[in-house]
Amino acid sequence: MASDHLRIDVLGVGEAFDPYYANSSVVVTADGYRILIDCGATVPGLVMAKFPDPDAIDAIYFTHMHPDHIFGLVPVMLNWRDDGRSKPLHILCSPQLRSHLEQLMVLGFTGLGSAWPFEVIWHSIADTSTIGPFECRFGRSDHSVQNHAILLRFAGKGFAYSGDGNVTAETAALFTGADLVFQETYLPKHDPQHAAHCDLETVMQLASDMPGARFWLYHIKRDARSDMARMLAHNTQVRIAVPGEVIEIR
Repeated sequence: MASDHLRIDVLGVGEAFDPYYANSSVVVTADGYRILIDCGATVPGLVMAKFPDPDAIDAIYFTHMHPDHIFGLVPVMLNWRDDGRSKPLHILCSPQLRSHLEQLMVLGFTGLGSAWPFEVIWHSIADTSTIGPFECRFGRSDHSVQNHAILLRFAGKGFAYSGDGNVTAETAALFTGADLVFQETYLPKHDPQHAAHCDLETVMQLASDMPGARFWLYHIKRDARSDMARMLAHNTQVRIAVPGEVIEIR
C-alpha cells in the first residue's frame, strides 16, 4: 500500500572533524523511494548498517563538494557493487559538483575494475524539479563553495535540508515550503571568522518568522554542542538532531 507520509532516517549529525558524531547525512523516504542526502567520509558504515540491501537507496543528493559531504560516495558504491546492486543509481547535484564527483569515482575505482556494473544516472539541479515521487527545489546558501539547500515535497508535506552555509533570502524562501528544516548551525552566535556557516541566532529568527515549521540543527561545532543544547533545552520548535532517530511527517 502506498504511503502518504515522509520518513527521515538521521544517519550522521556531526561537523567535518567531530570525533564522536559521524558526518551529517539523512535518508528521506516517500512511497518506497529513498534518497540519501550527502555522504561524507564517515557515513558509509551507517548506510550499510541501516540499509543493508544494496538496492535500498534509489538516489543520492549532494549539497556541495567538501569532503565531509562527498568522500563516502566511492565506498558506498563499491559496497553496493560487491553486494550485487542491480538497479540504477541516480545522482543529483550541481553541474560543477558533478565534475568533481566523476573524478572522485575514477580515482576511487582505480585497480578495482573497468566500469561500475550498475547504471549511474546524473541529474542536474538546474533541470530537475522531480526525483522519484518527490517534488524538489533548490536554493543557494552563503558558503565557501557552491552549496544548495534542497526542499523535498510529497503528498503536501515538505522536508528541507540546508547543507552548509549561512541562510540567504533564497534558502529562507525555500524553507517556507517545509514542515521540518534540517539546518546546519555551527555556532551559538554569529562569528565573522565563520561567516560561511549558520548560527543559532539566525535560526531563532527564522523560527520566529516561520512558526509553523520545526528546525532540527546539525553540523554543530564539536565544542559548542553542550552550550547549544543548554540554550535549547525548553524549546519545542528548535532542537538538535539526534543520530539514529526516525522522523515521520504525516
